[in-house]
Amino acid sequence: MEAGHSARTNISGRAALAHCVLATDYLPELEAGGIGVLGAAIYIEDRYLPEMALRVALDQIARLYAEAEQCTRLAICKSYQEILRVGKGGKVALLITMEGVEPLGTDLDLLRVFYELGVRVIGLTHARRNVAANGAVFAASGSPRDGLTAFGRDVVRECEALGVIVDLAHINPAGFEEIIGMTSKPVIVSHTNARKYYDIERNISDGQIKMIGERRGVIGVNSVLVSPRKEEATLDRYIDHIEHIASLIGIDAVGIGFDFFEFIYRQWSEAAKQELAAKLTKPHFLPDLRNHSHARNLTRRLVARGFSGEQIEKILYGNWMRILKELL
Repeated sequence: MEAGHSARTNISGRAALAHCVLATDYLPELEAGGIGVLGAAIYIEDRYLPEMALRVALDQIARLYAEAEQCTRLAICKSYQEILRVGKGGKVALLITMEGVEPLGTDLDLLRVFYELGVRVIGLTHARRNVAANGAVFAASGSPRDGLTAFGRDVVRECEALGVIVDLAHINPAGFEEIIGMTSKPVIVSHTNARKYYDIERNISDGQIKMIGERRGVIGVNSVLVSPRKEEATLDRYIDHIEHIASLIGIDAVGIGFDFFEFIYRQWSEAAKQELAAKLTKPHFLPDLRNHSHARNLTRRLVARGFSGEQIEKILYGNWMRILKELL
C-alpha cells in the first residue's frame, strides 16, 4: 500500500526533544497499516516567512536524512528503482515532497539544489499566496483569479526538465488550469477530494478531475476534507469520493492521499486549533481512518463496497507506482 501524501512529519518541532521521531511516532503505524511508500512533505509555517524559509526547509531535509540513517526500517528514495529495491528489503520508502515553494525565494537555481537533496514532488503553494502562485481557499470561492506568476511558470518548466513531479494540490483554480495547459507530462493532485461532496476550492471540481484524467495523472483522496458535516465524515463518504472520481476518469486515476495530521493536531494548543479553524477550516477526522495503522480498514471497506481485488490494488498502490515509474 502507498500513501500519496503524508501530513508534515513534525520533525523540526520535536527534534530538540527526541531522536528518531519518525521511528517513534510514525513507523509502528505505517507498518501496522501496510504502508510501503510515504510522501514526507517539506512545509514552512507562516512564522518563518520569508527570511527563514530556506533555512527551515534545509533543516527539515537534514533531519529526514538523519532519521533514515538511524532507523534501518526507513529509506529515502530518489527514483522508482530505489523504491522497488527498498520495498523488497522490507523497508518503508520515503519520498521527499515540497508543499509550497517559499524555500526557493525567487532563486530558480535553488530548485536544482533541492532536487539533488532528494525532493521529487513539488506543489507551488499551500493555502496562501506566494511568489509563484495563489493557494485555493477553504470556501466555495474567494481565491484570486490570476494564475501563476512569471516565476511560477519558470518553476513548472524547470520541474519538468529536472524530473520533479508537479503536484496541483492546494493551488487555486486559475493556477490549476494554467499548469495543465503548459505541461506535457502527467501531473498529480496528491491529496484532495471531490467538490461534489465538499464544495470548497481546496477540493476539485468535476472539470478539474477530468483534466487530470486526460493527462493520465493520479488524484489522491484526502481523509480530512470528505464532508463539511462531522456526522458525514465517515469511511463510506471517503469511498464515495473514490467512486465519484473513478466514475469520471476511471479507476486508473485514483489513489490514496490520506494527509493524516491528527497526531500533530492533538499536540496543538486550543488557540492554535482555533486559528486553523478561522484561517482554513475545522478538520473532521474519520473515526476509523485516523492514522496509517487504520489503512487496512479502508481495504476491508472497499471489499464490502464491491470493489474487485484488481481495483483495490490500483487504488492502494498500483496507480501511484505507475506515475512514479513513468516520472522518476
